[in-house]
Amino acid sequence: MEFICSNPDAEYRVDRSWKGRVTDLKRSDAMVEADVSGKGSHMHIIVGKYAYGNFVCIPEWGVGSPLASLDDQFWNRERLTRYIGKADAITLSEALKLIRTAGTV
Repeated sequence: MEFICSNPDAEYRVDRSWKGRVTDLKRSDAMVEADVSGKGSHMHIIVGKYAYGNFVCIPEWGVGSPLASLDDQFWNRERLTRYIGKADAITLSEALKLIRTAGTV
């Protein structure tokens, strides 16, 4: 599934909008494993639920973080920016919204 990412605060026009893509690899009631790409980056993610809410892990990057609701792009983007670059956090938060819209988790 493709989606559009935007960063209106970007200094350069080319950095204000880009395409992202998410491909589900595995899906269950409590977990989604997917590939997310955009703006030259590729992330293999695991999204799921735990006792305190939602989480995302990017094992190859050594990143894991709690999440708000998967469609809360502002909170998730701000949280993810602590661990990964802004463009990647924007791409991932857009992908999480799409994952939520598509079904479980």
